[in-house]
Amino acid sequence: MASSITRWSLAGRLFERRCAGVVAQAALAAVLALVCATHAVPAAAAGDLSDGDKTCLGCHGQEGLTKDLGAGATLSLHVPGDAFAKSVHLPLGCAACHADTKLDNHPQTTKTIRSARDYSIAMVEVCRGCHDDASRQHEGSIHAARLKAGNERAPVCTDCHGSHAILPKTAYDTCVACHATAMSGHQKWLPNAGLHLEVVSCAACHAPAPKRMVDLRLYDGAARKWVEEKDGAPEFEKLARATDTDGNGLDATELRNLMAQINGDATLPPKTLRGRIELRVGTEAHQLSEKTRAIKECASCHQHGAEPFQTVTVSITSPAGKPVRYNAHKDVLNSVLSVESLREFYAVGGTRNSVLDLLFILAVLGGLAVPIGHQIMKRFVQRQLALEAANQAAAASRHAASGAPGASGDDGDAPKPK
Repeated sequence: MASSITRWSLAGRLFERRCAGVVAQAALAAVLALVCATHAVPAAAAGDLSDGDKTCLGCHGQEGLTKDLGAGATLSLHVPGDAFAKSVHLPLGCAACHADTKLDNHPQTTKTIRSARDYSIAMVEVCRGCHDDASRQHEGSIHAARLKAGNERAPVCTDCHGSHAILPKTAYDTCVACHATAMSGHQKWLPNAGLHLEVVSCAACHAPAPKRMVDLRLYDGAARKWVEEKDGAPEFEKLARATDTDGNGLDATELRNLMAQINGDATLPPKTLRGRIELRVGTEAHQLSEKTRAIKECASCHQHGAEPFQTVTVSITSPAGKPVRYNAHKDVLNSVLSVESLREFYAVGGTRNSVLDLLFILAVLGGLAVPIGHQIMKRFVQRQLALEAANQAAAASRHAASGAPGASGDDGDAPKPK
């Protein structure tokens, strides 16, 4: 039986856990409701939580609820109900991850937990039950290697993804939570470090083995944030499919048509596409390597035909924070038709848009024309002045040599006064 379960798909494992969770929570609800009836569930969460989860939060929703670990150490047992209601794990419920919680042993007063950190490390196995692929990717990473070497500060699942308020995060926000000196460290060797960290995900360089791509995300420049799909009304993928007439991904013309429809309301600020180099398979971001193996060669991106620009997607942010992607032709990065839509993304050498290339060349020539023109004019004026001075000197010399009156300071043939 155990071997057959291990071959189940992720959906099967989630279903199994959900069923177990429903049974466990139903049993717990009958008893714990009496214990926790006096504690209100946070109002923001009440409409979204199952009855079993509401029962759990009747106690665990209390701020300051802790477990005494001895020697003055404690483990927080507080779960913010409103945050959990927004978690990607909300459909699973509490018992899906806390399946060891049984009616006859909760709360467990005899369970020994060495430290809060030890508990977080132990919960990795719970995450592995559903996220087996991501766990395998993580096992080969520098984070896992340091954990195995005894460094308990090495990050585990909950350090990057959270425990109960699990929301999709941008890689940069997650990484800099620990690597606070990332910006200053990159500025020592990487030109335009701030721009690079904005348009290139950390894993795109620090996980060198996986394939990369360009994701063109819808951006609201006026609001200075990513465009988010309306909750309960997904329209982006439907609109993209309708625009992709041949069904093989958006070409430059279709992308322009898609953006025209998205910006159909002329009274609203126009939306644009911001490009970002990311990994093609998101879970491969767990394959982080030693920083000495990170990609540092500029030509990895800044040359025609570079690997990241061979795969392109267009996306919008879902209400849960995840990208909803639709495939596009790689040529959209180079087409004249994409200039307006892609004005937020251009990689020198990597993308070869003829219009932008021409504008760049004109800008360079224009910039060079001022100092070069100044030097040419300066030399021309200096040469003219030198030539004029030489002509005057030559004329004076000829005048003196001819014995002209006044040439030597005498009066020449002028009549002498009597």
